[in-house]
Amino acid sequence: MFTAELFLSLLWSVTGGLLTLLGSTGIFVSLVVQRRIERLQDILEEFLELPYQENKNLAAPMVNLVRKYQVHYLFPDRPGRTILFYLDFTLLLIALIWLWVLFLAIDRPIRPLFWFQGLLLVLIGGNIILFRRLLQQTINPTGNPLFNPIIPPPERLRSVSYLSRYVNVSVKSMLQQARFALVMTGDGELRLKQELSFDDFYYLLHCPTRDWLAWGELRLTFPPDPITGKPVPLQRNVEIPLGRLASCDRASRGTDAVVQTGAGAESCASSFPAILYIFPSGEKHPIQIEFELRKEGVGYHSRPFPEMTVQSTILYRFKTEGQLEGFKHSEHIKGKNRWSRAEHSDQLDYSVQLNHSDQLNRSDRLNRSDRLDRLDILEDGGRLTVFKPFCSYFVCDQERYFCPLSQQTPERCIEPLEVR
Repeated sequence: MFTAELFLSLLWSVTGGLLTLLGSTGIFVSLVVQRRIERLQDILEEFLELPYQENKNLAAPMVNLVRKYQVHYLFPDRPGRTILFYLDFTLLLIALIWLWVLFLAIDRPIRPLFWFQGLLLVLIGGNIILFRRLLQQTINPTGNPLFNPIIPPPERLRSVSYLSRYVNVSVKSMLQQARFALVMTGDGELRLKQELSFDDFYYLLHCPTRDWLAWGELRLTFPPDPITGKPVPLQRNVEIPLGRLASCDRASRGTDAVVQTGAGAESCASSFPAILYIFPSGEKHPIQIEFELRKEGVGYHSRPFPEMTVQSTILYRFKTEGQLEGFKHSEHIKGKNRWSRAEHSDQLDYSVQLNHSDQLNRSDRLNRSDRLDRLDILEDGGRLTVFKPFCSYFVCDQERYFCPLSQQTPERCIEPLEVR
């Protein structure tokens, strides 16, 4: 049992030490955090107001705002380490002094009141540990759950599902700033181009005249900046391969000859339509984008400013299912290798880095949880009838699939995205 005089003086010293610690370090950190949160909220409000100016190309201002947001979001490492070192050293010194005082103040033999006093000391020590953890999360808000609901990480600003679910922003206005475009290259690879790299949505793509389908979950992961090492929250001019639609045989058929893969090969048309449906997880009606691809040289390019509407006749939701059930058809899905193009070797090297980072992120996500979301079409208004045989494949596994209707067997598109 401790003597009453020493125990009371210990409690007074604990109170004084905590007040001193809170008064010196806590006030400084609170001022920095308050200023940072106010600035981040101002930038976030400005970022969310920009897409409503639909008639203007705001790609450059939006990228600049995201970069400015990241500057205020990431606290410099050296000041943070200095504050944590000072905090740890001070707490360790106070703990050693208190333990020495308590060791000298032990009154033997030990009585039942000793356990109550020990419980109070444990509670005081736990309070100090929680204070240190709180201060650490305040100094380094990246990836911690304390500030994510208030100030989301910069990479969340490109997530369409996050913006529609938590911020209640107009998804259609946001996606219009991405300036979607479809391109079919000379060797038949269909690519989705974005001026702004928005992601975190499920998509269905249908080319009616070509009897060709594509679907998958679009989640982008960019490697850190090679010089500064900081994360890259948003990219410009991203090209995402969606699959192979046709093949080109220039040697035997000439420069402009394109042969469609699958049954029913037909002559090269001057144009063909394509319909893209985007399904954010925070909405109930998808965004429909109608493309018209016209022949230009050896490939096809969609007309600028495709028609974008909210398709209210389609109703959907995302439901959670087991991982094993979601991958029950994986053994029937073919993998498709990348076609080598020596003239784009530099771009492909960077694309390999993007794909490797995305694969690591995907495997880490699948290892952490054994449950995946599945796209469930409740009503389609007759617009998605062609996708019904493949509904069992609509799993949010961060993969991209495509399938000619003549083949009836989906193939996985594993080509990496490119940043131009």
